[in-house]
Amino acid sequence: MSLSHWVCLFGFVCGICPGQAVQEKKKVKVTVVVILACQGKEHVDFRITEIAKEVRKKDKSLTCFKLTSTKCQSLAVDEKGVFKLVDDKTATVVVLHSVDKKNRVGLAVTPPDQGEIVYRTVCGKFLPIVTRYQTKANERLILAVRVQPCNGN
Repeated sequence: MSLSHWVCLFGFVCGICPGQAVQEKKKVKVTVVVILACQGKEHVDFRITEIAKEVRKKDKSLTCFKLTSTKCQSLAVDEKGVFKLVDDKTATVVVLHSVDKKNRVGLAVTPPDQGEIVYRTVCGKFLPIVTRYQTKANERLILAVRVQPCNGN
């Protein structure tokens, strides 16, 4: 068997052959919700009540939660997305693998002033990340990260 046949056989196993166009990798929509939380008069933006409940399980001192912004980017596997947050801070998100058979996506998230957080997440659910960053007004920066599309959607 010639080298070109072996290359084509290898390509067949991987889904490509020399001379064929490589299909574009499926992108994953990553949504980052920027939330500021603080102590004081209790108030929770109605759009983030579930996220606030989850955060308060770990830190009961946070009583005020406001949604600052929502950012979305469609990222391919290994593509790095940079999300602008508050006070010239950014977070980076890298899709490690697209949706698998268990309807999970692998992500690496690097919040401001912290190391990389690597995890697998269920599609369509928000994962709140309480960062170490505090604004000059003493508000804690919280990120809520979600991925889509999901199997069957």
